[in-house]
Amino acid sequence: MGTETASAPLLDISGLDVFYGKIHALRSVSLCVRQGEIVSLIGGNGAGKTTLLCTISGLIRASAGTIAFAGEDMARRAPERIVQDGCSHVPEGRLVFSPLSVEDNLRLGAYSRGADGREAVAEDLDRILEMFPVLRERRRQAAGTLSGGEQQMLSIGRALMARPRLLLLDEPGMGLAPLVTREIFRHIVTLRDRLGLTVLLVEQNARRALKIADRGYVLETGRVTLEGPSRELLANRDVQRAYLGHDIET
Repeated sequence: MGTETASAPLLDISGLDVFYGKIHALRSVSLCVRQGEIVSLIGGNGAGKTTLLCTISGLIRASAGTIAFAGEDMARRAPERIVQDGCSHVPEGRLVFSPLSVEDNLRLGAYSRGADGREAVAEDLDRILEMFPVLRERRRQAAGTLSGGEQQMLSIGRALMARPRLLLLDEPGMGLAPLVTREIFRHIVTLRDRLGLTVLLVEQNARRALKIADRGYVLETGRVTLEGPSRELLANRDVQRAYLGHDIET
């Protein structure tokens, strides 16, 4: 953890615009994520959630706006530099290196830590295998033979090997059984509570995401239309109707 206070923004985005050709994918998006928070980003398909995460991690370039991480603008930095600075992205679809073993996938996550010695990497590897015992059991197994839930744990573990301060999680529950998804979300809370990790979470299951988050933002057609504490968003009729599948009578 850094020197920021609990209320200081670790990630501060202002006036972000992103285009795909002539398509205006993100429109003047502004949001912040404070040190030690879980912040959920919800919205329908095509709202721009994945685009936003990819822009933060440098995979997509913004045409306007600022992305400040720990007080420094990183909107024009290369993706590998952003990882080195402490921001790791767990992409939608997990994207593990299927032929490689679980352990080799995890070690690749430490690639950006070139100056760190083998002992430090080995200590982090052991810590992650302790956090995800199923990965320890399968550490010599090819990653492509793991179940979907195990691959998601591997993808998160690989990102943690870079020692991030901010973790960007894109649809960690996608395609997983409800029981497995609940386990993944328990791990996300543990990362925040035990390691002080800050998390920006994109998840299609809005209710599940908001239940573990401190705050949330609603993204619609590339714009932030609503923000607030998660409990307020869960009680909001418009959010209930659009993303929670019902409208509670009061």
